[in-house]
Amino acid sequence: MPTERFYRLSDEKKKLIREAAFKEFARVPIDKVSINQIIKEADISRGSFYTYFEDKWDVLRYIFEESQAEVNSRCGLYLKESDGDIWFMLNRLLNKLLEMCADQQKFAFVKNVLSHASSEELFQGFPCKDGQACDPLESELMQTVFQNYNRSLIKPMDPEEFFSFFQLAMFSVAIEVKGYFEGKTKEELLKNFERKMAILQNGVCPVSDGGFIKNETA
Repeated sequence: MPTERFYRLSDEKKKLIREAAFKEFARVPIDKVSINQIIKEADISRGSFYTYFEDKWDVLRYIFEESQAEVNSRCGLYLKESDGDIWFMLNRLLNKLLEMCADQQKFAFVKNVLSHASSEELFQGFPCKDGQACDPLESELMQTVFQNYNRSLIKPMDPEEFFSFFQLAMFSVAIEVKGYFEGKTKEELLKNFERKMAILQNGVCPVSDGGFIKNETA
């Protein structure tokens, strides 16, 4: 992640650097991103860049950190608006992401990122600094949703079980976002998403069925 020296910069300067990096990641695929182009656009020296970031992946982690913070904020807001209705939150989140992707530069940025990372990685968050995956159970998004969802709308779950459910739900959001870049219409994507959420809400087994059958070892 960015160094302390970067965070001591003025908000205006940090915004300028972020916008320059975002523009470059939107311009070309990730493997072709040029640090020289970023520093030229941001009007900083190469030496300054390396006192702020380790490399282009460090810059991308920073962009993801800010984007993830916005997702966290919106999820909290949508839960508050709906008295903890997680289904409302998921639907509003997908609509907002599709709306954002209608912006040409954001469309190009996400498309380039998705060509390198899977949809699931995009929503689980970028790897931590040393390449180690952050614990998703401890993520701010997971904690925000787990602490604020309406317990009367889905069955009681412990954090691990809730995470498995939430992972499936967010993966469904990511799949529809990816579908946007494959040329599917917004109406088609929302219909697909509604179908997936209905399956999560109602299940696929008959009520009298015993449920999931665990694999037995010999």
